Amino acid sequence: MKNLLMACVFLLLCACGSPDKQENTDSETLNLLHQLEPFTADSLVNVVIEIPAGSNQKWEVNKKTGIIEWEQITPDSFRVINYLPYPANYGFVPQTLLDEATGGDGDAADIFVLGPSLPRETISQVRIIAIIHMLDDDEMDSKLLAVDVNEPGFNIHSYKMLMEEYPGVVDILKLWLLNYKGTGGVEILSVNDERDALDFLKTAHTDYIEQQNN
Repeated sequence: MKNLLMACVFLLLCACGSPDKQENTDSETLNLLHQLEPFTADSLVNVVIEIPAGSNQKWEVNKKTGIIEWEQITPDSFRVINYLPYPANYGFVPQTLLDEATGGDGDAADIFVLGPSLPRETISQVRIIAIIHMLDDDEMDSKLLAVDVNEPGFNIHSYKMLMEEYPGVVDILKLWLLNYKGTGGVEILSVNDERDALDFLKTAHTDYIEQQNN
């Protein structure tokens, strides 16, 4: 219980600020889904932030335009998470796909980026450290976990290091995922290390390429 409380405090401190008033305009002319490479030359991964830590507004990338948009529920209402706000930065890896043909949801690979809140549309270089395999309404909707390499205060290189140095963080993310849509829709299958996470990401990139070539 003590470890879980410490992890809660850590994530709340990271999420402080006013993220919904921040926006990164450097990427306005770039299709963030299709024109940005997923992998960097130095073995890191590019991530686009859709939802800053501490926000409860559900924004997502438009699959055609690559623009980050506030998810619309009705013509005059937008989606807001009716639970605790996002405990970490949330976004996607460009040029990836969770293929519906193999049980995915048809979207890009989702990712939590641990650390201080990042403005929406930030393109961040991250180190993949773990993956939470889960089902959302019976569709595969696993969540990658990563750290921003430009954040020196969170120097984590593996799932083992995360569990040792920040115990409880993964438990918080799992608990949040199980409840942010209400109860019963999400099933956590497993939490695996960075090797499985990278294999998952490479498959998602291959599936994206195959879809674009069809």
